[in-house]
Amino acid sequence: MKKHIDSAYKILSKVFQEGTYSNMAFLGERVSDMTTRLVYGTLEENVKIEYILNQLVEKKPQKSVLTLLKIGTYALLSLTDVPKFAIVSECVEVAKSNGKGGASGFVNAVLKKVADNKFTLPSESDDCYLSVTYSKPKWFCDKLVAQYGKEKAIEIISAKSDTLEHIRANSRMATPSDVEFLLKKNKVEFKKSDVGGYIVKATDCVKRMFDKGLVTFQSPSSMLAVQALNVTDGARVLDICSAPGGKAVYMSEICPHGKITACDLYPHRVALIQKYKNRMHTPNVKAIQADACVLSDEWKDCFDFVLCDAPCSCLGTFKKHPDVFLNKDEKCVIELADMQLKIIENAAKYLKVGGKMVYSTCTLFKEENEDIVNDFLAKNDGFVLEKIDGLDRIDGGKYKDNNGTIQILPHEEYDGFFIAKLQRVK
Repeated sequence: MKKHIDSAYKILSKVFQEGTYSNMAFLGERVSDMTTRLVYGTLEENVKIEYILNQLVEKKPQKSVLTLLKIGTYALLSLTDVPKFAIVSECVEVAKSNGKGGASGFVNAVLKKVADNKFTLPSESDDCYLSVTYSKPKWFCDKLVAQYGKEKAIEIISAKSDTLEHIRANSRMATPSDVEFLLKKNKVEFKKSDVGGYIVKATDCVKRMFDKGLVTFQSPSSMLAVQALNVTDGARVLDICSAPGGKAVYMSEICPHGKITACDLYPHRVALIQKYKNRMHTPNVKAIQADACVLSDEWKDCFDFVLCDAPCSCLGTFKKHPDVFLNKDEKCVIELADMQLKIIENAAKYLKVGGKMVYSTCTLFKEENEDIVNDFLAKNDGFVLEKIDGLDRIDGGKYKDNNGTIQILPHEEYDGFFIAKLQRVK
Protein backbone atom coordinates (compact mmCIF):
# COMPACT_ATOMS: atom_id res chain seq x y z
CA MET A 1 0.00 0.00 0.00
CA LYS A 2 2.90 2.31 0.81
CA LYS A 3 4.14 2.46 -2.79
CA HIS A 4 0.66 3.42 -4.04
CA ILE A 5 0.32 6.20 -1.45
CA ASP A 6 3.86 7.40 -2.19
CA SER A 7 3.21 7.48 -5.94
CA ALA A 8 -0.12 9.29 -5.44
CA TYR A 9 1.65 11.77 -3.13
CA LYS A 10 4.24 12.62 -5.79
CA ILE A 11 1.55 13.15 -8.47
CA LEU A 12 -0.81 15.15 -6.25
CA SER A 13 2.06 17.29 -4.98
CA LYS A 14 2.36 18.59 -8.55
CA VAL A 15 -1.38 19.31 -8.63
CA PHE A 16 -1.92 20.85 -5.18
CA GLN A 17 1.44 22.53 -4.74
CA GLU A 18 2.52 23.46 -8.28
CA GLY A 19 -0.85 23.91 -9.97
CA THR A 20 -0.17 21.22 -12.58
CA TYR A 21 -3.23 19.75 -14.31
CA SER A 22 -3.85 16.19 -13.18
CA ASN A 23 -3.51 14.68 -16.67
CA MET A 24 -0.15 16.42 -17.09
CA ALA A 25 1.01 15.32 -13.63
CA PHE A 26 0.68 11.70 -14.76
CA LEU A 27 3.01 12.19 -17.75
CA GLY A 28 6.12 10.06 -17.51
CA GLU A 29 4.70 8.09 -14.59
CA ARG A 30 3.90 4.38 -14.79
CA VAL A 31 1.27 3.95 -12.12
CA SER A 32 -0.96 1.20 -10.81
CA ASP A 33 -4.73 1.19 -10.87
CA MET A 34 -4.66 1.77 -7.11
CA THR A 35 -2.48 4.88 -7.51
CA THR A 36 -4.83 6.20 -10.18
CA ARG A 37 -7.76 5.58 -7.85
CA LEU A 38 -6.04 7.42 -5.01
CA VAL A 39 -5.20 10.41 -7.20
CA TYR A 40 -8.57 10.86 -8.87
CA GLY A 41 -10.50 9.87 -5.76
CA THR A 42 -8.69 12.47 -3.65
CA LEU A 43 -9.34 15.17 -6.26
CA GLU A 44 -12.98 14.15 -6.67
CA GLU A 45 -13.58 14.20 -2.90
CA ASN A 46 -11.43 17.24 -2.19
CA VAL A 47 -14.25 19.50 -0.95
CA LYS A 48 -15.53 16.84 1.47
CA ILE A 49 -12.00 16.02 2.62
CA GLU A 50 -11.22 19.66 3.37
CA TYR A 51 -14.50 19.96 5.29
CA ILE A 52 -13.46 17.00 7.47
CA LEU A 53 -9.87 18.13 7.98
CA ASN A 54 -10.95 21.64 8.93
CA GLN A 55 -12.68 20.10 11.94
CA LEU A 56 -9.61 18.15 13.01
CA VAL A 57 -6.77 20.58 12.36
CA GLU A 58 -6.55 23.89 14.23
CA LYS A 59 -3.79 25.39 12.09
CA LYS A 60 -3.51 24.62 8.37
CA PRO A 61 -0.32 22.60 7.77
CA GLN A 62 2.20 22.97 4.98
CA LYS A 63 0.85 22.11 1.52
CA SER A 64 3.04 19.02 1.36
CA VAL A 65 1.69 17.66 4.64
CA LEU A 66 -1.87 18.64 3.72
CA THR A 67 -1.53 16.71 0.46
CA LEU A 68 -0.63 13.55 2.36
CA LEU A 69 -3.47 14.10 4.84
CA LYS A 70 -5.91 14.40 1.93
CA ILE A 71 -4.72 11.13 0.40
CA GLY A 72 -4.93 9.39 3.76
CA THR A 73 -8.40 10.75 4.45
CA TYR A 74 -9.66 9.61 1.07
CA ALA A 75 -8.17 6.16 1.60
CA LEU A 76 -9.73 5.85 5.07
CA LEU A 77 -13.15 6.85 3.77
CA SER A 78 -13.10 4.79 0.59
CA LEU A 79 -10.78 1.77 0.80
CA THR A 80 -13.00 -0.38 2.97
CA ASP A 81 -11.03 -3.55 2.14
CA VAL A 82 -7.79 -2.13 3.60
CA PRO A 83 -7.37 -2.05 7.42
CA LYS A 84 -7.52 1.52 8.71
CA PHE A 85 -4.46 1.08 10.92
CA ALA A 86 -2.48 0.02 7.86
CA ILE A 87 -3.48 3.15 5.91
CA VAL A 88 -2.49 5.41 8.82
CA SER A 89 0.80 3.59 9.30
CA GLU A 90 1.72 3.72 5.61
CA CYS A 91 0.94 7.45 5.39
CA VAL A 92 3.27 8.04 8.34
CA GLU A 93 6.01 6.07 6.56
CA VAL A 94 5.47 8.07 3.36
CA ALA A 95 5.85 11.28 5.38
CA LYS A 96 9.19 10.04 6.74
CA SER A 97 10.49 8.84 3.37
CA ASN A 98 9.66 12.19 1.73
CA GLY A 99 11.52 14.32 4.24
CA LYS A 100 8.49 15.10 6.37
CA GLY A 101 9.54 13.04 9.38
CA GLY A 102 9.02 16.01 11.67
CA ALA A 103 5.34 15.99 10.73
CA SER A 104 4.88 12.21 11.02
CA GLY A 105 3.40 12.43 14.53
CA PHE A 106 0.97 15.10 13.33
CA VAL A 107 -0.03 12.99 10.32
CA ASN A 108 -0.55 9.98 12.61
CA ALA A 109 -2.71 11.93 15.09
CA VAL A 110 -4.95 13.54 12.46
CA LEU A 111 -5.52 10.38 10.43
CA LYS A 112 -6.31 8.39 13.60
CA LYS A 113 -9.10 10.91 14.25
CA VAL A 114 -10.39 10.35 10.71
CA ALA A 115 -10.20 6.59 11.22
CA ASP A 116 -12.16 6.91 14.47
CA ASN A 117 -14.81 9.14 12.80
CA LYS A 118 -14.04 12.12 15.04
CA PHE A 119 -15.87 14.43 12.62
CA THR A 120 -19.41 15.24 11.54
CA LEU A 121 -20.95 15.70 8.12
CA PRO A 122 -23.71 18.24 7.39
CA SER A 123 -27.39 17.32 7.59
CA GLU A 124 -29.83 17.98 4.73
CA SER A 125 -30.97 21.19 6.42
CA ASP A 126 -27.44 22.65 6.38
CA ASP A 127 -26.59 25.21 3.73
CA CYS A 128 -23.49 23.30 2.69
CA TYR A 129 -25.17 19.88 2.45
CA LEU A 130 -25.03 19.49 -1.34
CA SER A 131 -21.52 20.88 -1.53
CA VAL A 132 -20.04 18.53 1.07
CA THR A 133 -22.13 15.47 0.23
CA TYR A 134 -21.24 15.57 -3.46
CA SER A 135 -17.87 17.26 -2.92
CA LYS A 136 -18.32 20.22 -5.24
CA PRO A 137 -17.75 23.90 -4.41
CA LYS A 138 -20.78 25.55 -2.82
CA TRP A 139 -20.91 28.34 -5.40
CA PHE A 140 -21.01 25.70 -8.17
CA CYS A 141 -23.85 23.79 -6.51
CA ASP A 142 -25.80 26.99 -5.87
CA LYS A 143 -25.51 28.09 -9.52
CA LEU A 144 -26.58 24.68 -10.76
CA VAL A 145 -29.66 24.70 -8.52
CA ALA A 146 -30.54 28.22 -9.66
CA GLN A 147 -30.24 27.33 -13.35
CA TYR A 148 -31.39 23.72 -13.53
CA GLY A 149 -33.42 23.14 -10.34
CA LYS A 150 -32.39 21.04 -7.37
CA GLU A 151 -33.27 17.62 -8.83
CA LYS A 152 -31.30 18.16 -12.04
CA ALA A 153 -28.45 19.79 -10.12
CA ILE A 154 -28.09 16.67 -7.95
CA GLU A 155 -28.00 14.48 -11.07
CA ILE A 156 -25.20 16.64 -12.48
CA ILE A 157 -23.03 16.80 -9.36
CA SER A 158 -23.52 13.06 -8.77
CA ALA A 159 -21.61 12.27 -11.97
CA LYS A 160 -18.51 10.28 -11.04
CA SER A 161 -14.99 10.63 -12.38
CA ASP A 162 -14.28 8.75 -15.56
CA THR A 163 -10.73 7.63 -16.31
CA LEU A 164 -11.65 5.82 -19.54
CA GLU A 165 -10.65 7.46 -22.82
CA HIS A 166 -12.46 8.00 -26.11
CA ILE A 167 -10.57 7.35 -29.34
CA ARG A 168 -11.49 7.54 -33.01
CA ALA A 169 -9.82 6.24 -36.13
CA ASN A 170 -7.68 8.63 -38.19
CA SER A 171 -9.38 8.12 -41.54
CA ARG A 172 -6.18 8.92 -43.44
CA MET A 173 -4.31 6.11 -41.72
CA ALA A 174 -6.85 3.50 -40.60
CA THR A 175 -10.45 2.39 -40.95
CA PRO A 176 -12.72 1.62 -37.98
CA SER A 177 -12.30 -2.06 -38.90
CA ASP A 178 -8.51 -1.69 -38.64
CA VAL A 179 -8.84 -0.12 -35.20
CA GLU A 180 -11.23 -2.79 -33.96
CA PHE A 181 -8.93 -5.53 -35.25
CA LEU A 182 -5.95 -4.11 -33.34
CA LEU A 183 -7.98 -3.62 -30.16
CA LYS A 184 -9.25 -7.19 -30.28
CA LYS A 185 -5.81 -8.59 -31.19
CA ASN A 186 -4.27 -6.89 -28.16
CA LYS A 187 -7.18 -7.86 -25.89
CA VAL A 188 -8.16 -4.23 -25.22
CA GLU A 189 -11.72 -4.03 -24.00
CA PHE A 190 -13.72 -1.40 -25.86
CA LYS A 191 -17.20 -0.08 -26.36
CA LYS A 192 -18.41 1.67 -29.50
CA SER A 193 -19.63 5.21 -28.96
CA ASP A 194 -22.61 6.60 -30.82
CA VAL A 195 -20.57 9.47 -32.30
CA GLY A 196 -18.17 7.21 -34.20
CA GLY A 197 -15.40 6.18 -31.83
CA TYR A 198 -14.44 3.79 -29.05
CA ILE A 199 -14.40 4.02 -25.27
CA VAL A 200 -11.24 2.31 -23.99
CA LYS A 201 -8.67 2.19 -21.25
CA ALA A 202 -5.48 3.95 -22.31
CA THR A 203 -3.30 0.81 -22.47
CA ASP A 204 0.19 0.62 -24.00
CA CYS A 205 -1.43 -0.76 -27.15
CA VAL A 206 -3.73 2.25 -27.46
CA LYS A 207 -0.82 4.63 -26.86
CA ARG A 208 1.20 2.91 -29.62
CA MET A 209 -1.75 3.29 -32.00
CA PHE A 210 -1.88 6.96 -31.04
CA ASP A 211 1.87 7.48 -31.60
CA LYS A 212 1.57 5.93 -35.08
CA GLY A 213 -1.29 8.26 -35.96
CA LEU A 214 -3.80 5.42 -36.38
CA VAL A 215 -6.12 6.88 -33.75
CA THR A 216 -6.48 10.03 -31.75
CA PHE A 217 -7.96 10.81 -28.37
CA GLN A 218 -11.00 13.02 -28.75
CA SER A 219 -14.02 13.46 -26.51
CA PRO A 220 -17.44 12.58 -27.96
CA SER A 221 -18.70 16.07 -27.09
CA SER A 222 -15.86 17.62 -29.08
CA MET A 223 -16.71 15.40 -32.04
CA LEU A 224 -20.35 16.43 -31.79
CA ALA A 225 -19.40 20.10 -32.15
CA VAL A 226 -17.65 19.29 -35.43
CA GLN A 227 -20.49 17.07 -36.62
CA ALA A 228 -22.98 19.86 -35.86
CA LEU A 229 -21.06 22.23 -38.15
CA ASN A 230 -21.36 19.63 -40.95
CA VAL A 231 -18.54 20.97 -43.12
CA THR A 232 -18.61 20.13 -46.85
CA ASP A 233 -15.65 18.95 -48.89
CA GLY A 234 -13.76 21.67 -50.71
CA ALA A 235 -14.90 24.33 -48.24
CA ARG A 236 -12.75 26.98 -46.65
CA VAL A 237 -12.92 26.52 -42.87
CA LEU A 238 -11.65 28.54 -39.90
CA ASP A 239 -11.09 26.95 -36.50
CA ILE A 240 -10.58 29.82 -34.11
CA CYS A 241 -9.05 29.12 -30.65
CA SER A 242 -7.99 25.77 -32.12
CA ALA A 243 -5.23 24.32 -29.92
CA PRO A 244 -4.39 21.52 -29.54
CA GLY A 245 -6.03 21.06 -32.94
CA GLY A 246 -8.29 18.03 -32.53
CA LYS A 247 -11.37 19.63 -34.08
CA ALA A 248 -9.39 21.12 -36.98
CA VAL A 249 -7.88 17.75 -37.83
CA TYR A 250 -11.28 16.05 -37.56
CA MET A 251 -12.75 18.60 -39.98
CA SER A 252 -9.85 18.07 -42.38
CA GLU A 253 -10.64 14.36 -42.48
CA ILE A 254 -14.30 15.08 -43.21
CA CYS A 255 -13.38 17.48 -46.03
CA PRO A 256 -10.00 16.23 -47.33
CA HIS A 257 -10.04 18.73 -50.22
CA GLY A 258 -10.96 21.66 -48.02
CA LYS A 259 -8.65 24.33 -46.62
CA ILE A 260 -8.62 24.40 -42.82
CA THR A 261 -7.09 27.39 -41.05
CA ALA A 262 -6.43 26.65 -37.37
CA CYS A 263 -5.33 29.54 -35.20
CA ASP A 264 -4.49 30.24 -31.57
CA LEU A 265 -3.07 33.07 -29.50
CA TYR A 266 0.34 31.86 -28.32
CA PRO A 267 3.27 30.34 -30.27
CA HIS A 268 3.46 27.27 -28.00
CA ARG A 269 -0.23 26.57 -28.66
CA VAL A 270 0.25 26.95 -32.40
CA ALA A 271 3.11 24.45 -32.06
CA LEU A 272 0.66 22.00 -30.47
CA ILE A 273 -1.62 22.28 -33.52
CA GLN A 274 1.34 21.76 -35.85
CA LYS A 275 2.47 18.70 -33.90
CA TYR A 276 -1.07 17.29 -33.93
CA LYS A 277 -1.59 17.75 -37.69
CA ASN A 278 1.82 16.24 -38.47
CA ARG A 279 1.10 13.15 -36.39
CA MET A 280 -2.32 12.77 -38.05
CA HIS A 281 -0.98 13.40 -41.60
CA THR A 282 -3.45 16.17 -42.40
CA PRO A 283 -1.68 18.51 -44.88
CA ASN A 284 -4.78 20.63 -45.51
CA VAL A 285 -4.61 22.12 -41.99
CA LYS A 286 -2.66 25.39 -41.73
CA ALA A 287 -1.65 26.38 -38.20
CA ILE A 288 -1.14 30.10 -37.60
CA GLN A 289 -0.86 32.50 -34.68
CA ALA A 290 -3.75 34.93 -34.32
CA ASP A 291 -5.64 36.70 -31.52
CA ALA A 292 -9.34 35.80 -31.67
CA CYS A 293 -10.16 39.01 -29.79
CA VAL A 294 -8.61 41.19 -32.51
CA LEU A 295 -10.55 41.55 -35.76
CA SER A 296 -8.64 40.49 -38.88
CA ASP A 297 -9.61 42.57 -41.93
CA GLU A 298 -7.91 39.97 -44.11
CA TRP A 299 -10.40 37.27 -43.08
CA LYS A 300 -13.63 39.24 -43.48
CA ASP A 301 -16.25 37.40 -45.59
CA CYS A 302 -13.72 34.67 -46.46
CA PHE A 303 -14.88 31.43 -44.87
CA ASP A 304 -17.67 28.95 -45.62
CA PHE A 305 -17.57 27.56 -42.08
CA VAL A 306 -16.24 28.82 -38.76
CA LEU A 307 -15.80 26.77 -35.60
CA CYS A 308 -15.66 29.01 -32.54
CA ASP A 309 -14.80 26.79 -29.57
CA ALA A 310 -14.36 29.68 -27.16
CA PRO A 311 -12.12 29.75 -24.07
CA CYS A 312 -14.35 28.95 -21.11
CA SER A 313 -14.43 27.87 -17.48
CA CYS A 314 -14.29 24.17 -18.56
CA LEU A 315 -16.66 23.23 -15.72
CA GLY A 316 -18.41 20.61 -17.83
CA THR A 317 -15.26 18.46 -17.81
CA PHE A 318 -15.12 17.71 -14.09
CA LYS A 319 -15.64 13.95 -14.60
CA LYS A 320 -12.39 13.75 -16.55
CA HIS A 321 -10.68 16.63 -14.75
CA PRO A 322 -11.85 16.76 -11.12
CA ASP A 323 -9.10 19.31 -10.43
CA VAL A 324 -10.97 21.88 -12.57
CA PHE A 325 -12.44 23.33 -9.37
CA LEU A 326 -9.08 24.04 -7.76
CA ASN A 327 -8.55 27.31 -9.62
CA LYS A 328 -12.07 28.29 -10.68
CA ASP A 329 -14.69 30.40 -8.92
CA GLU A 330 -17.95 32.11 -9.79
CA LYS A 331 -16.10 35.29 -10.72
CA CYS A 332 -14.25 33.57 -13.56
CA VAL A 333 -17.56 32.53 -15.18
CA ILE A 334 -18.71 36.13 -15.30
CA GLU A 335 -15.34 37.55 -16.40
CA LEU A 336 -15.06 35.17 -19.35
CA ALA A 337 -18.33 36.37 -20.90
CA ASP A 338 -16.92 39.65 -22.25
CA MET A 339 -14.12 37.83 -24.06
CA GLN A 340 -16.47 35.16 -25.42
CA LEU A 341 -18.84 37.76 -26.87
CA LYS A 342 -15.92 39.57 -28.51
CA ILE A 343 -14.65 36.33 -30.03
CA ILE A 344 -18.00 35.26 -31.49
CA GLU A 345 -18.57 38.76 -32.91
CA ASN A 346 -15.20 38.68 -34.66
CA ALA A 347 -15.65 35.09 -35.84
CA ALA A 348 -19.03 35.97 -37.38
CA LYS A 349 -17.44 38.64 -39.56
CA TYR A 350 -15.23 36.02 -41.20
CA LEU A 351 -18.21 34.13 -42.65
CA LYS A 352 -19.47 34.49 -46.18
CA VAL A 353 -23.19 35.15 -46.66
CA GLY A 354 -24.79 31.70 -46.39
CA GLY A 355 -21.87 30.47 -44.28
CA LYS A 356 -22.37 28.59 -41.01
CA MET A 357 -20.76 28.82 -37.60
CA VAL A 358 -20.73 26.71 -34.45
CA TYR A 359 -20.16 28.39 -31.11
CA SER A 360 -19.23 25.84 -28.43
CA THR A 361 -17.90 25.59 -24.89
CA CYS A 362 -17.21 22.76 -22.46
CA THR A 363 -19.13 24.40 -19.64
CA LEU A 364 -22.62 24.42 -18.12
CA PHE A 365 -23.79 27.91 -17.26
CA LYS A 366 -25.91 30.19 -19.42
CA GLU A 367 -23.60 33.19 -18.84
CA GLU A 368 -21.04 31.49 -21.10
CA ASN A 369 -23.52 29.77 -23.39
CA GLU A 370 -27.09 30.87 -24.16
CA ASP A 371 -26.52 34.42 -22.94
CA ILE A 372 -23.55 34.84 -25.31
CA VAL A 373 -25.51 33.55 -28.29
CA ASN A 374 -28.61 35.60 -27.44
CA ASP A 375 -26.56 38.78 -26.95
CA PHE A 376 -24.86 38.18 -30.29
CA LEU A 377 -28.14 37.58 -32.14
CA ALA A 378 -29.71 40.68 -30.59
CA LYS A 379 -26.90 42.79 -32.10
CA ASN A 380 -26.59 40.95 -35.43
CA ASP A 381 -29.80 40.55 -37.41
CA GLY A 382 -27.86 38.98 -40.29
CA PHE A 383 -27.60 35.73 -38.33
CA VAL A 384 -30.12 33.06 -37.31
CA LEU A 385 -29.96 29.90 -35.27
CA GLU A 386 -30.03 26.76 -37.39
CA LYS A 387 -31.35 23.34 -36.39
CA ILE A 388 -28.64 20.84 -35.46
CA ASP A 389 -29.32 17.68 -37.46
CA GLY A 390 -28.45 14.08 -36.67
CA LEU A 391 -29.04 14.11 -32.92
CA ASP A 392 -31.67 11.35 -33.18
CA ARG A 393 -28.88 8.81 -33.79
CA ILE A 394 -27.36 9.40 -30.37
CA ASP A 395 -28.71 7.10 -27.68
CA GLY A 396 -32.30 7.33 -28.81
CA GLY A 397 -32.16 11.07 -29.33
CA LYS A 398 -31.40 12.03 -25.71
CA TYR A 399 -29.78 15.29 -26.82
CA LYS A 400 -32.56 17.62 -27.91
CA ASP A 401 -32.08 20.50 -30.31
CA ASN A 402 -33.34 23.72 -28.76
CA ASN A 403 -33.82 25.71 -31.96
CA GLY A 404 -30.16 25.51 -32.84
CA THR A 405 -28.51 24.79 -29.47
CA ILE A 406 -27.86 21.73 -27.35
CA GLN A 407 -26.54 21.45 -23.80
CA ILE A 408 -24.86 18.17 -22.90
CA LEU A 409 -24.70 17.59 -19.15
CA PRO A 410 -21.97 15.56 -17.42
CA HIS A 411 -24.30 12.91 -15.99
CA GLU A 412 -25.44 12.09 -19.55
CA GLU A 413 -22.29 10.00 -20.19
CA TYR A 414 -20.23 12.56 -22.13
CA ASP A 415 -18.43 15.72 -20.97
CA GLY A 416 -20.61 18.74 -20.36
CA PHE A 417 -20.74 20.76 -23.56
CA PHE A 418 -22.75 23.54 -25.19
CA ILE A 419 -23.20 23.78 -28.96
CA ALA A 420 -24.97 26.50 -30.94
CA LYS A 421 -25.22 26.55 -34.73
CA LEU A 422 -25.72 29.83 -36.58
CA GLN A 423 -26.03 30.81 -40.24
CA ARG A 424 -25.25 34.14 -41.84
CA VAL A 425 -28.28 35.05 -43.95
CA LYS A 426 -27.29 38.54 -45.09
